[in-house]
Amino acid sequence: MDILYIVLTVVLILACICMITAILLQKKRDGGFSASAMTGQSNEEKSHFDKTKSRTFEGKLERWTKILATVFMLLSLAISLVA
Repeated sequence: MDILYIVLTVVLILACICMITAILLQKKRDGGFSASAMTGQSNEEKSHFDKTKSRTFEGKLERWTKILATVFMLLSLAISLVA
């Protein structure tokens, strides 16, 4: 049990460092939720960049941030169950 706890803790720390790096590499978005709610764009009105965002560096960072956040939550839960 003790070795599993140590391994999970080390992996959690690595996931934290990777998630912090991914968050800091993202560009700042202006306006937050209120700006996105006020745009009023439908799916047909979105620009080409909005449709191909997943292929860009920003899109990949956003995806990796979501993945790492999920890994962080699952590892935190696993550590709390092991401890």
